[in-house]
Amino acid sequence: MSASRRDFLQNALMSGGLAPFLGTASGSRFFERLLNASDQVNGANVGQASVGSHDSQKFWASFGANVNQASGSTENRTRGLFPHKKPDMSAAAMDRQIDFFHYDPVDKRMRFATSIEPKELLDHPGDVTASLNVNGFRMAQEDRTKFQQLQSAQLRIDVVQTKSLFQTLLDPMAWTSLASLFPDSSGTLPPMQNLSFNPGAASQKMKKVILPGGSGQWAVNLSMAHKQSTFCAVLQGLTTVVGKFAPIIGLPAISVEALQGFSSLYGAFEQRTTFLINSFPQLAYATQQARKGVVSNQGVNLVSGDYVLVPHLYTAELTPHLEDLELRQGYLVPKGSSTNTSIIDLALGLKPDITYLSATFGLKPLAPQAPDAG
Repeated sequence: MSASRRDFLQNALMSGGLAPFLGTASGSRFFERLLNASDQVNGANVGQASVGSHDSQKFWASFGANVNQASGSTENRTRGLFPHKKPDMSAAAMDRQIDFFHYDPVDKRMRFATSIEPKELLDHPGDVTASLNVNGFRMAQEDRTKFQQLQSAQLRIDVVQTKSLFQTLLDPMAWTSLASLFPDSSGTLPPMQNLSFNPGAASQKMKKVILPGGSGQWAVNLSMAHKQSTFCAVLQGLTTVVGKFAPIIGLPAISVEALQGFSSLYGAFEQRTTFLINSFPQLAYATQQARKGVVSNQGVNLVSGDYVLVPHLYTAELTPHLEDLELRQGYLVPKGSSTNTSIIDLALGLKPDITYLSATFGLKPLAPQAPDAG
């Protein structure tokens, strides 16, 4: 580990900016592993093993800036360690940015999430609770080949409030969950049926995230790093689970500034990775009232239900087949396929051959709306 990253860790600790992160058990273990790695690993070897297609360090630094800007925060409360700056969209893997598809279980058809009308949202003037579960993950052949070479993947989910629950008392809060995927002893991609993930397994508080005013931000990122990199060594030291997504870190209700700090720390050690799924925090509206309260067309409307997250690289291949596919147990299969055939077999043989992640969003009013008088 280079001296600069060791200094970064020490400065981060002394600044106090990561105090909320260190206050969690999983966060404390992660930080301790980073310190140990900085003492044990030679910097030159790390550089060789960390080679990836994308500048992860640049992306995560800009990720934090994106959250800070979109949350409406104009102050920099991180004591100068993580300077306030505008997001750098060039840091993203543009062909891996997510296109969102909503699946209608009644009509058994997919549609672009951008087609969800405001009138379909919850009619609720107050706060809502949100939950997110990953149901399945499928890799295209070219991405499976990359995984065979790199031998590790990291799934990170972030949910961020756009406003504070208590306007004058607290900053907007954020929830982060991180899971890692390592192959079994044969070094091959684990069976598809193991590629689901419940963020609540890493943090119980992610089972019910409060979105004040009915809006929030969320991001899903899936990247691959070489198994011999320092970053992967840290993650492997936190879990003995192989062959499935294993929860590593659950950061419950930390401030937006703390999330910005953690993202900078995360990027400093991940350095370079290969993104399979990539996204900056995405504005989302869960209620009609939240949608009406903004004049911008930015953001997506979200209703409870199932979604398919597709890297933009594959969207053009998928779009002509939206009417021909249905979602079963988290996987896309040809519509009308025999129920006697294994869903996994159907999903593996899918044409077009695309990478996607399926997830279920749950959205509920935090408190029931009082009936009208009279």
